[in-house]
Amino acid sequence: MTPEERSAPENGIWLCQTCSRLIDVDVPSYSTDLLREWKTLAEMRAYLGIRGFAIVVSRSFDKLEEKMPDLTAEMRKDIADLPFSRTCVAMSSKAAFNGDPDNPTLIYYTDKYEHLVSKLKVMENYGALVDVTTKSHTPKFELTEDFVEYLQQPR
Repeated sequence: MTPEERSAPENGIWLCQTCSRLIDVDVPSYSTDLLREWKTLAEMRAYLGIRGFAIVVSRSFDKLEEKMPDLTAEMRKDIADLPFSRTCVAMSSKAAFNGDPDNPTLIYYTDKYEHLVSKLKVMENYGALVDVTTKSHTPKFELTEDFVEYLQQPR
């Protein structure tokens, strides 16, 4: 590629300093075809975005369930028992929780699930939960409707 071709706008791709450096030092991992695909996808997202279309990228709840099957199974059972509950907390089984009796809270115990709060954060990253923790410092989350619908699907 000539210096002119290399610096041409059609050859450009916008990247942060970190990513551009990673690509520059690891050329075999980032083929020209891959970089062109990234550029095309980014341009398509921008094109649709400026025309008012929302681009939603979601992760598979099946993959999430593979990562933490026991916790997901318990959540599935809880939603079957309390289909309109959406709030959950993470706490020790030795602690007490004073919830709203008219709006039952799902409780998951840190002494039952290793790294429970971290797992709930991963669930948040997957779009399954939203962190709504307040000043109480008890980790509190809301289950998203998409995740509840996933949990309610027959197995």
